[in-house]
Amino acid sequence: MISPVVSLRPVEDADLPVFLVHEQDPESNAMAVYPPRTPEAFYEHWATIRANPDCILRSVLVDGILVGRMMTWVHDGEREVGYWIGREFWGHGYATAGLRLLLEEVTDRPIVAHVALDNVGSRRVLEHCGFSVVSEGVAEDGVPERTLRLG
Repeated sequence: MISPVVSLRPVEDADLPVFLVHEQDPESNAMAVYPPRTPEAFYEHWATIRANPDCILRSVLVDGILVGRMMTWVHDGEREVGYWIGREFWGHGYATAGLRLLLEEVTDRPIVAHVALDNVGSRRVLEHCGFSVVSEGVAEDGVPERTLRLG
């Protein structure tokens, strides 16, 4: 059996409707403890982050099929990382493979990630990529979270 090829490329305009569908999925929202945005708010947010030179935005492709996104940005002087994989693609290692590729491209360290306490899958992705839990607490939005750090 041939293993699927995971790759990253810069986000394109045509990717955004797929990302919106991913972000509207109730199970994904529950896992990430992240409420879906309205389409208008979603597109406004993406216009803002695409214009920010500190943001590095990548689409995750598996054998050429768009399955999600990886991103990194600077917040309060620290580089952070985040990702979203469409639920139909969970459990295949695509987030881990995509994050490894992003971390090869973005060599700033340390780099941090925040994950909801109950989001075991996302924590495992980060740990597979070398991140370690450094704290647990409550985010500004009131969500209990873990902070993980690499480097």
